Amino acid sequence: MQPIFEPIWSWPTMILLIIGLITLVLTTYPKRVRHFSPTIRRLLIGLRLITVLLLAFMLLRPSIEFSDQTRQQSWLYIVADASRSMQTEDAPGSAPRRNELLKTLQTVKPRLDNLDKNIGIRRFDFSSELIPVEAFSEEAAGDQTAIGYALEMISSQLQQDRLVGILLLSDGAERTVPPYDVDAKTQASYFGDTGIPIYTIGFGSSSLQDTTLDLVMESLVIDPLVFEKKNTPISVKVRSLGAANRDITVRLLVEDRTGIKKGEAGKMVPASAYGNSRVATQIHPNQNNELTTVELFWTPEIPGEYKIAVEAVPLEGEIKQTNNRLETIVTVQKGGLQVVYFDSLRPEQKFIRSMNDPKIQLDYIPVGNGFSGNNKPINADLKDLARYDVFIIGDVPADTLGPTVLRKIADRVEQGAGLLMTGGYHSFGPGGYANTPLENLIPVVMRANEKQAGNAIAKDLHYFQDLKMVPTSLGLQRYVMQLDSSREANRQKWNMLAPLKGANRLKKRFDTVEVLAESAGNEAIPLLFASDVGNARVMAFAGDTTFQWFLTGNRNEHERFWRQMILWLAHKENETDQSVWARVEPRNVAPGSQVPVLFGARDDKGKPISDVQFTVQVTGPSGKTSKSEIQGTGETSRTTFSQTQEPGDYWVTVSAVKNGNSLGFDAITRFIVDPRDLELDNPAADYSLLESIASLSGGSSLPPEELESFLTRMNKENLWNNDLTRYRRVSLWDNWYFLLCFILLLSAEWFFRKHKGLV
Repeated sequence: MQPIFEPIWSWPTMILLIIGLITLVLTTYPKRVRHFSPTIRRLLIGLRLITVLLLAFMLLRPSIEFSDQTRQQSWLYIVADASRSMQTEDAPGSAPRRNELLKTLQTVKPRLDNLDKNIGIRRFDFSSELIPVEAFSEEAAGDQTAIGYALEMISSQLQQDRLVGILLLSDGAERTVPPYDVDAKTQASYFGDTGIPIYTIGFGSSSLQDTTLDLVMESLVIDPLVFEKKNTPISVKVRSLGAANRDITVRLLVEDRTGIKKGEAGKMVPASAYGNSRVATQIHPNQNNELTTVELFWTPEIPGEYKIAVEAVPLEGEIKQTNNRLETIVTVQKGGLQVVYFDSLRPEQKFIRSMNDPKIQLDYIPVGNGFSGNNKPINADLKDLARYDVFIIGDVPADTLGPTVLRKIADRVEQGAGLLMTGGYHSFGPGGYANTPLENLIPVVMRANEKQAGNAIAKDLHYFQDLKMVPTSLGLQRYVMQLDSSREANRQKWNMLAPLKGANRLKKRFDTVEVLAESAGNEAIPLLFASDVGNARVMAFAGDTTFQWFLTGNRNEHERFWRQMILWLAHKENETDQSVWARVEPRNVAPGSQVPVLFGARDDKGKPISDVQFTVQVTGPSGKTSKSEIQGTGETSRTTFSQTQEPGDYWVTVSAVKNGNSLGFDAITRFIVDPRDLELDNPAADYSLLESIASLSGGSSLPPEELESFLTRMNKENLWNNDLTRYRRVSLWDNWYFLLCFILLLSAEWFFRKHKGLV
């Protein structure tokens, strides 16, 4: 028990105040009561002094604090890795890691037994789940190392147990698939915030190349949608364990679908070279754990959906070969819409390029940087411009493109390619496109005297205010401006889009040029111009900030607007594929993954159909089928398939019915569950993760041989102190009886003063 004072002001101020109040009473009050008898004088002065002292007592805010100590049951958790990677025989004497773990715990058993009796020890095995055990065994059969998930499970028990620390024994190589892929570092930070340290002890070797011969394929990269007779790059990384100075053949395998029905997998055969293909190569690693990037090129000849694989041909003596191959699914389409986009590095180009449409291949060429005199024309041979169907020119001066490229673009447009020029300080007249081969193709007026020679912007050639873009009455009838199949819904979608941040001042070149969009309001500034020039279609768009739509939550409308402009320019707006479509992304996944399936239906004009009843059926490698019915309400519907434990091909079939009528042929696609062994493909230990967990939680990372000395030191320093001190404070002034006493004193003084005629 101890008294505590918390004065309302500082102690010097309070002392001066108390002295001042007492002095004031003793120097002024006696004069007023001197004519009374000594007894009455002492009574009145005493009452006044006691009242002042009570006031000072209240200002000091005194209390009495009581404390008592109790001992509380606390727990130390020992969490041991029981995954299959702990079977790796790289401990001293070629013992398995799990055996070395048990040996370490057996060595420190006396220290654990001598811990303070009020500290309990709980033991857990973990792999994909956290399992309490009475004693640890040599068994280590878990198929995942879910360290983060195990820590999350422990954190959920903190309200029941008072933890003083966690001993985590593992090889540190976290290998998980959803839903066990919890970030271990985030969980470690949580334990650090709650004051519970994690002490990590690592087992195993982080470098297995000296004892293991294994070729491991990693990071297969290929565009999931390619086009026939187009050279397609394929990139893969090959990790060569124990294969230094040996020749390794890496080759491409392609599914042979001759005579194979949909829903059945074909035989994988070496890809044949076609055109500029490179479907096989050799590498020669110089080190035993070398990671080599291999580039192959494949030119598919026939459209369709194919399974491809990149394989490292097994070496003699290589026992584990399931990780020598990576597979994925590639869709080969006929033709394809080729678009080239010239623009400076400004925000608009980034969001146009993010458009996701399998029909459109957009090549972006960054050029131009204002009107700086240092800009040289781009290399006229940079791209084969003759292969493009649509040309988009953004904020790029004509001089930067150069006369050769401008002439090539004009020639392609005269042959039927589409052309679109967008707004910008360096496009149209200000960009110097008058008196160039494009002058007679772009459907707006451009004058030579509008060309700007410096970086100063001619304000009379641009609008700088916000412009709400809406379709004109003619635009409402045109394909380009249809954001919804319903006329009223289309108006509403345009009205909800964010305004453009300025635009170019443009005027149509001929009366036959159609104005499809303008600004809302009384002025009605024209923004989008369209026209036919011979066999070609051309457009001029005064704006350059449609990315504002994307940023304000209207990504779908942004993508649809740009997709429809490109399709219209290429005369492709009436070409549609099968009514029902399905897509799986990504096309190859790890066992146990959640796989998203996207699907939908469209009419003969390519517009999405709503209120459709979809049936999604997934057939696994063993023939087991999972089926579900889903009501589609928008452009893209989605479901998730989770029964992916078995490696192999999974076939997805989507059928669609509306009002009892089928909407066409079923859409069929597939994905691959990789036949990979998470635990043993690359069982090297990861001590860096263990060190991070220990550091973030406030603990430390220890080698096994230091665990005994660590426990001894922790006991001596009383690290795991179980004493719990409780404090209770009783206020001496903030209560009813103090207030009552103060009021009674004031009342008593007033009564005597009143009785003696002083009031």
